[in-house]
Amino acid sequence: MVSFLLIISFLLHIITLFAVFQLFKQLQTKKQSNNAQEVMEVLQIYLDEIKQENNELKSLLKQEKVSTEEKKAHNKQTIQDIAEKKQNREKAAKTELSELDDLVNQLPGYQVDASLESRVLQLHSKGKSIEEIAKALDCGKTEAELIIKLYQKA
Repeated sequence: MVSFLLIISFLLHIITLFAVFQLFKQLQTKKQSNNAQEVMEVLQIYLDEIKQENNELKSLLKQEKVSTEEKKAHNKQTIQDIAEKKQNREKAAKTELSELDDLVNQLPGYQVDASLESRVLQLHSKGKSIEEIAKALDCGKTEAELIIKLYQKA
């Protein structure tokens, strides 16, 4: 009879342990599902924050683009104004130079001899090669080349 009671006690212990194990598994499953829901909620909040930041960034970029385009337009206008002023100054300088040349040419017995450097540079600005300049001015190729290089650096 004692052995019968021990067997029944042993079986009841096994059933009780099995029931406790099943309850523990169910509790873990509920915790995991709660954790999953919490993780999903946190990720959703994070995603909403990122979307809001993206929208703010888009609006800032649009504003920056508009201001950049305005700056480009202003800069373009400024460059055009500067170019016009430069052209006007160049025209005025050419006009004054031609008037001075006319006045100098009208003086009796007045003749201007240009230096070798100025004649070399003048021919070079007209597109003549170094050899052609040397032949035309009756000077050495090296001398003409040296003059051109010196004035290009300055």
